[in-house]
Amino acid sequence: VNYYADIIYTSAGVDPTQSQYVTVGSGVINLVMTVVSAVAVERLGRRILLLSGYGICGSACVVLTVALLLQSTVPEMSYLGIICVFAYIVGHSIGPSPVPSVVRTEMVLQSSRTAAFTVDGAVHWLFNFIVGLAFPSMQVAIGAYSFLIFAALCLLTAAYIYVVIPETKGKTFVEINCAFAKRNGVVFPEGKEVTTAEPHTPPLPAKQTTF
Repeated sequence: VNYYADIIYTSAGVDPTQSQYVTVGSGVINLVMTVVSAVAVERLGRRILLLSGYGICGSACVVLTVALLLQSTVPEMSYLGIICVFAYIVGHSIGPSPVPSVVRTEMVLQSSRTAAFTVDGAVHWLFNFIVGLAFPSMQVAIGAYSFLIFAALCLLTAAYIYVVIPETKGKTFVEINCAFAKRNGVVFPEGKEVTTAEPHTPPLPAKQTTF
């Protein structure tokens, strides 16, 4: 949406000479909703923001597809298309954009965080590149239906979060670990507890000094 905002707005019937103002408006919405998310993440929790964010994004893509398909027969649909783009930006700004960076620090031990962040960053920017590269070709090939692909991905992600990812707000790593174990049907042997301690390193022997 951000990469090809002008193309999307033009497809939605916006005058190309005015699309820059709509882009500025979307940037303002992005900024405002990011600030709102920063406050809401500690009040509402991580999971609800992720679910609502991906749900809004997926729904906006579906409605945007309908608006683009019908705008030739119903001119007013162009305004609905712009509203859908703004709604997508709102959904992305309150959940998928800021919250994962918070959740991953709460789900991964300090000793594993470097590797986890490396993999996370590599996958994130790889698919960012693929989407940016592929979207123009997708739009030429299937037109407005290209947004249904993103709608499906958003809704599948929301379903995955609902089924797999527990709420991490205000919970220790042990509690999060137990929540994952419960969701995956893992039963710990009686008398054993989940531990999050780093591998124990025996103390070094005291340095001996020879006089």
